Amino acid sequence: MFQRKTVAPFSRALLAVHMLAFAVMYLGMANAVFPRRVPNWFPGQRVVGSMVIASGALLATWALVHFRSWRFRAKLEEGHQLATGGPFRIVRHPIYMGLNLLALGTAVWVPTVLVWVGLVLMAVGSDLRARAEEALLERAFGDSYRKYIARTRRFVPGIY
Repeated sequence: MFQRKTVAPFSRALLAVHMLAFAVMYLGMANAVFPRRVPNWFPGQRVVGSMVIASGALLATWALVHFRSWRFRAKLEEGHQLATGGPFRIVRHPIYMGLNLLALGTAVWVPTVLVWVGLVLMAVGSDLRARAEEALLERAFGDSYRKYIARTRRFVPGIY
């Protein structure tokens, strides 16, 4: 259990990267959807996009239900406990992975350059925020967090 309040370095700036990613994606969607110019890459594209979006929403929801102290900025307060159960058994950052899946599904659903740029920004923002949080958690929880890192991947089980 953590004993004092601490915030991850650059957490506001890193949050801004995610906000920019959402803005770019929504602008890209609007530019394709409102004039009815959504590219059609393959049959079933909307179904695949929907499935990826649904999996991202389910993962993020599961993580939020399991980890009730989630905040927009990485912040540890007195009494904070390390979450290693539920979806955190599978990946260290299920909320960010859920956001990445939402962005990927959106890019499949509305495959425009701007939406794909938003996906890249989302992935970069997730990775940067995850790394900042990991440094904060390692300082706060030491060996127990290092053991957790050794057995759990950041985003993709067994890969990354």
